[in-house]
Amino acid sequence: MRFRRFHTHRPLLVAERFVAPIPRLSSLVLPLDVIARRPAARLRILVLAEESREHRVTTLANPHLSPDESLRLEFPPFDESVNASFLLGVLDLSSEAEAPVEADLRALRAAATGRPAIALDCRGEGDGTARDLLTDERGMAAFRIASASPAEVRAAYWLDAFWCDAHGIYLHGWVHAHEHRVRALRVESAGRCARVDTFKDRPDLLAHYPLHEHVRHGGFTLYLACPPGHPVSLTLETDGGAVSIPLALPDGPLPPWPEEPDGREDLVSPMLRRFVDLVNARGGRVLQVGARTPAGLEGMPPRPLLRGPVTGLDIHPGRCVDLVGDAHFLSRFLRERSIDAVVSGSVLEHLQAPWLFAAEVNRILKAGGLVYHEAPGAWPAHAQPNDFWRMSAEGLRVLFGPESGFEVLDAQDAGPAAMIPAPKWRQYHLEMPTVPTFAMAEILARKVEDLPPGAVAWPLRAGESAERSRRYPVAGLRVAPDARGSQP
Repeated sequence: MRFRRFHTHRPLLVAERFVAPIPRLSSLVLPLDVIARRPAARLRILVLAEESREHRVTTLANPHLSPDESLRLEFPPFDESVNASFLLGVLDLSSEAEAPVEADLRALRAAATGRPAIALDCRGEGDGTARDLLTDERGMAAFRIASASPAEVRAAYWLDAFWCDAHGIYLHGWVHAHEHRVRALRVESAGRCARVDTFKDRPDLLAHYPLHEHVRHGGFTLYLACPPGHPVSLTLETDGGAVSIPLALPDGPLPPWPEEPDGREDLVSPMLRRFVDLVNARGGRVLQVGARTPAGLEGMPPRPLLRGPVTGLDIHPGRCVDLVGDAHFLSRFLRERSIDAVVSGSVLEHLQAPWLFAAEVNRILKAGGLVYHEAPGAWPAHAQPNDFWRMSAEGLRVLFGPESGFEVLDAQDAGPAAMIPAPKWRQYHLEMPTVPTFAMAEILARKVEDLPPGAVAWPLRAGESAERSRRYPVAGLRVAPDARGSQP
């Protein structure tokens, strides 16, 4: 199919009429056999609904088109039914400083209305068209469809972040195919494959590829589960075909992490289950510190597992909160030796003086009362400005050990993780990512004696402590369950 060439008061290269055999037209293919015959510094492309006069428009600067190529035009869908009539116009704006769209629409209507319809490749909303275009309601994006073979598709990529271990590889970066839009990305290794169909916005790439607006849709993040040491390849699926690139990665993976005890992948750790079993066997009242819970998550452990009454304490009011108060001064609103068990998760790091809290827990617990606490060992800063401490299993043994009147029943580090040093000090700690740290620590202990008055002291005034504790952000509460990092 060849377009006829038109000459009006404006350089109208193409003025044609076509009928869309589908509703809500959102994409069409435009051959360039006439349009690209003569170089143009600027081209304007118009699509106009003949009846409603709704239109879409785009202007291409320095397009460098070839007559044996085509353009695929994508735009927000027209609100038109099946077999609606449209007008298509292409204008050369190379010599014009200003180019009002309304004048071009009038010229297109005058030249193309009533003409016999030509056949164009049309697609409707959702029929394989892009859903991530950054266009306004009348905008239009243009992508090349080259006649070149897939081997001639040029490709570029960059990795912003990479790591591998004994179980797979993690990649974060971008891909680009110059004239062609990337529709999908496949990463393959050792017979395994990970596919990316939805890309992240990367407007920073426009500074490097100003002629290809679609480069901003090239960001990706993926993890490929595969054995280490095998060749890795990227395959870009583009409008011009598929092209594969061998990916050069370091050979040495991180060593395998220590195996987790059975059940650690569960939301409830074996140690917490042991605490629940002991508490249910003992009976009595349980205090949950940091009990505030997002809507819809009232069933978070350990509440559903405990058969006795649970009292919720938090510095802010909210769901599952029965007492609002400062955990540093529990004995001011709970009677001494009145509680049978105390439990918390990801609370200790938010307390200014967790040793005072440990002493207060001792005061309100009955003889033989149980405690379970979990706190982060290596975790990003969160809930600022009230993020003060990180705990190890050994640190928890000190807080809830003999010096605080407790017998430690169990304490463990859990959730192995890697730490990657920043560039300025990486050269001094090259082996750091290969040495596992632990994301969380937990302890199970039993009260064996009362602490004497004044055994633990710290210059912390109740009013000032409560005021500082209330700085914990209400919005800092996570809205989704996370077994090893949820916020109370």
